[in-house]
Amino acid sequence: MKPQTTIQILRCLTLGGYTARVVEGRLETEGPQPLAGPLPASIKARRDELITYLNEQCGGTWPPPEPPRASRETLVREYLSRPREERARELIQRLRERRGAA
Repeated sequence: MKPQTTIQILRCLTLGGYTARVVEGRLETEGPQPLAGPLPASIKARRDELITYLNEQCGGTWPPPEPPRASRETLVREYLSRPREERARELIQRLRERRGAA
């Protein structure tokens, strides 16, 4: 059997309700129940790759933390701070796209 890819391993962790994080260069997992016995061979074989991926792409945790969402007031303020002509061009473009999709 082919070893799983990093993404496949992370998908399995998610489906099982597990989280993973890098602590002091080690991979730690938590979930609804402890993993029985040693890590599966696919995780062992890709441990370094998993750690690198988590550190570089996910802030060291899986699932990655969601980016903070801007409040509606902030979005409106940013939108209104743009020049009127720019907002009008954007609105016209969106309307054209919607007509084309209908």
